[in-house]
Amino acid sequence: MNKPKQMFSQAAKPVGFRGKIGARIMATVHGTIYRNVAAALHLQPEDIYLEVGCGSGLFMKKYASTVQSITGLDHSRDMVKLATYHNRKRVREGTAKFQQGEASQLPWKDASFSATAAIATFMFWLKPVESLKEIHRVLRPKGQLVISLGWNADDGKNHAKHIKKYGIRLYTGKEMQAMFQEAGFSESSIAYSKGFMMPKLMIAHALK
Repeated sequence: MNKPKQMFSQAAKPVGFRGKIGARIMATVHGTIYRNVAAALHLQPEDIYLEVGCGSGLFMKKYASTVQSITGLDHSRDMVKLATYHNRKRVREGTAKFQQGEASQLPWKDASFSATAAIATFMFWLKPVESLKEIHRVLRPKGQLVISLGWNADDGKNHAKHIKKYGIRLYTGKEMQAMFQEAGFSESSIAYSKGFMMPKLMIAHALK
């Protein structure tokens, strides 16, 4: 695994006007990722959904509109505000909530959610195993987690400049499954697809 830098770029933590514009652009660029994550999650009306690193909240608005409730966590206060705005109707209805926080310290009780996703954010997490353990804790029995990795160590590309610029970690599918197991998940699978500037988009799926 590559060692992370102790830094946050606009990609890792979007802030201010530039961050908001960037988040909206990413929501468009990540269309393929969104579709693959949605297919892997296969959310149902009874699901209670959590997105860690929710960014703009546009994935939830489009792909989690029929679930029982949605919750978003982001360490950028500006992204929390943006996600709240994009899902303001559900917030008013009491079926959506967004708050600032860290993946390694989730502010919810055990078994609070039935489905969780981390979309294009896992490579920025400074404490990946600790964060996976936290997600495992807040998931219900048989709850699912889906993680997308557009850049990964299986895609055959040299990401040295991205690692240096963004302070990211890149993982193989085997490393993801090993971390899932360490975090307590009962089973996991890795699938690959293609997307914009992503020759081998990784979709990692785990069950509690």
